[in-house]
Amino acid sequence: MQNKNLLILKIIIFLNFYFTFAQYNSEFNFFQYTGNAVSLKTEFDAGSNNIKASMVNQLFFGGYIDKSMKDEALNKSLGFNRAGAYLNYGVHSFFSPRKNADKLSFFIAAKQQYLIHAGYTRDFFQLAFYGNKPLAGSTANLAQSNINTIAFNEFKVGVLFKKVDSTAKIGISISVLQGSRLIYFNFGKNSSLFTSSSYDEIVFNSNFNVTISDTSQKKWYQLNGIGASTDIYFETPYKSQLGKYSVLSLNINNFGFIHWLRNSVKYSTDSVLKFTGYNINTIYDLKDSTLSKINADSMFRKITNARKGGFNTNIPTNLILYNKIYFGHLKFSLGTGFRYLFNANYKPYIFVEPAYQLNQYFQTTLHFGYGGYALFNFGLSLMYQTKHWHFYIGSNNLQGWVLPNISYGQGFYFMISKKLK
Repeated sequence: MQNKNLLILKIIIFLNFYFTFAQYNSEFNFFQYTGNAVSLKTEFDAGSNNIKASMVNQLFFGGYIDKSMKDEALNKSLGFNRAGAYLNYGVHSFFSPRKNADKLSFFIAAKQQYLIHAGYTRDFFQLAFYGNKPLAGSTANLAQSNINTIAFNEFKVGVLFKKVDSTAKIGISISVLQGSRLIYFNFGKNSSLFTSSSYDEIVFNSNFNVTISDTSQKKWYQLNGIGASTDIYFETPYKSQLGKYSVLSLNINNFGFIHWLRNSVKYSTDSVLKFTGYNINTIYDLKDSTLSKINADSMFRKITNARKGGFNTNIPTNLILYNKIYFGHLKFSLGTGFRYLFNANYKPYIFVEPAYQLNQYFQTTLHFGYGGYALFNFGLSLMYQTKHWHFYIGSNNLQGWVLPNISYGQGFYFMISKKLK
């Protein structure tokens, strides 16, 4: 409970998550535009229901976080809050065999993924940014607050069946995962911190679990864990009462796990720690000569049950259900969708995407969504393609870049593809 530990905890939650959830994280979605091609792609998405984009920018790029920033975030806080971020980038390719080229395309990819999601109480946020002084005479509720940071490399192979039952498409891929980093922290349902009104007593109900991958392995290519995942994609056109025709698609990706190797460490405790007889105005200022002799690391080891060994974790699974209706001379289309991230403190996300084909080269799409981490989202994308090339750039969280002082999410995606013959 020393200043050092709280600073580390603050960095893990609010700095690390910003650059470590994204548009759709699926290569199959783009095949209709690129066909067989070699592509470079990156996606980034970050959001929170109470932390504005401007405050996160200060945390990452440096700068002074004044009291008004913290007060705005605290006032926006609910009983339980959410924050999450996701970044992936890599290269992939679709290619067809000489025989059955019109029915079949194979798929390979290599990518890196960084994910973090956090759920935290209002008291947890206040404790991290203000210390315990404003909570004097009360008990801070820390129950169910959690942080999960995971980073891994992915090597993927798959196949796309392009004419199932003459019109539908089915894509399936299997991935080998190389786990590089895991930090998991979870407070139990009884976790709390009491500070007496006279500041001479602190009682910490330390009901929590911590899991950390091998910290000696710091390079991205070093093996901390190994796992597997699968992606499943289904698309079918159909006739509807609206428009010329419609296309319905279902996409499930990152359905898998990672087994972290034996040098990983798990800590768990369900103890009550009581400090009395000291006048402690704030836990950020433990300068008493007696308390300063306490080694935070040794105390942490004494109060927790620590063990090394291997264990499994599930990675957040992404589900997308999408329907697109084409109107007129196929220049205008309207997409509606539903997205959910399992095991990620994520709210169900619904969105609408009107698109217009400006000419044979350019298409522009708007995005309006509600849910997820930041709740309200607005986005814009531009697509340009020729006979040999395809470019795609946009954001589903444009408000965070344009209006960072009043917005709660940021994101972007970019892809460039060289079409194959």
